[in-house]
Amino acid sequence: MAKGIKKNLINDATIELLSKFEILRNLSKDELKKLLRGRGSEYEAGIARLVRYEPDETVIREGDFDSWSFWIVTGSYNVVIAGTIIANLNTPGDIFGEMSVLDGIPRTASVVAVMEGICLGIDMSILSNLDDEYITHIITSGFQHKKLSRLNITHSQLLKDKQAIDARYSTMLKMEKKLRAKEAALSHREEELRKKEQEITRREAALFGLS
Repeated sequence: MAKGIKKNLINDATIELLSKFEILRNLSKDELKKLLRGRGSEYEAGIARLVRYEPDETVIREGDFDSWSFWIVTGSYNVVIAGTIIANLNTPGDIFGEMSVLDGIPRTASVVAVMEGICLGIDMSILSNLDDEYITHIITSGFQHKKLSRLNITHSQLLKDKQAIDARYSTMLKMEKKLRAKEAALSHREEELRKKEQEITRREAALFGLS
């Protein structure tokens, strides 16, 4: 997590924006404020944080193992794997880092701020310590729904990929059949030409008394 958490980021404009995020939309503005501010204990207040990131600052690092997930509030962020940028996230409400948390695996990619921006981070490992079961339930069930949604998308994409592969394979089989037919026709033509050459040679030999 970046240092220098800004408490003044928790204002009405930010809360209004957060209330439109998919997983948080069922929470009231007061519940969102409670999530961010906790009840005053340092442990509880550390569950959710609004964090400001500077340009080129790393939000999550590939290979690390932690329990934070993030929503974009403002800014633009590159998704980087092995030093290569594979995607850019810049829409308020875009979520990242949740799959590693839900699957309990190390980070599969880094996320780096392109410009100054703000993210909402939630520590899923201690979310259950929040003194509000409803907020905990909404966020936890929202994450599970997000995971199922992404799994369904992945499954649908795999089916499409399989169908595309099957279609290409079918096309290749048809092309192979046509090529074999052409090869057979060429072999037949070559055999006919060979026989004609033999016949011409035989006639020339007879004509010149060579036979």
